[in-house]
Amino acid sequence: MKKPKSFIGYLGRFVFVHVVTYAVFGLIFMSLFNYDEYFRASEVYRNFRDLDSPIVRAAVLFQVLRGAFLALILYPFYQIFAASRGGWFKLFGLLWGLTLIGAVAATPGSIEGLIYTTASLKEHLLGIPEVTLQMLAFAFLFVAWEKRKHDDSWDI
Repeated sequence: MKKPKSFIGYLGRFVFVHVVTYAVFGLIFMSLFNYDEYFRASEVYRNFRDLDSPIVRAAVLFQVLRGAFLALILYPFYQIFAASRGGWFKLFGLLWGLTLIGAVAATPGSIEGLIYTTASLKEHLLGIPEVTLQMLAFAFLFVAWEKRKHDDSWDI
């Protein structure tokens, strides 16, 4: 499969799947793990905004920009994840590795966070299931959509 003829189509599909999976998994995990209560009680999250803050409520809108940036950054590698067998898993590994484990900010769950913060292991592990499942769903759904859009083979 070659790169899509329409970059705008690729960008739109990427952003759409990113925003939908971000919102769905965010809502599910926010409910399951009661993030609001945990963020209020934990010292690690004292600098985080209240979940009722207008800017936090608008987080999904900011994901449109984030999704567009990720789509632009990953476009040169389109053939690797969209045209090869198991490409969705390659896309997942790249995103997961760079945005969670390889983050340069000392955030909970990152290598830098483990080194430079006093957060407990539980605090570091809190968001990893959400991020992991969201990225798995995103990578699988996006690559499946690309293959269906540009190729009749569903060899994902």
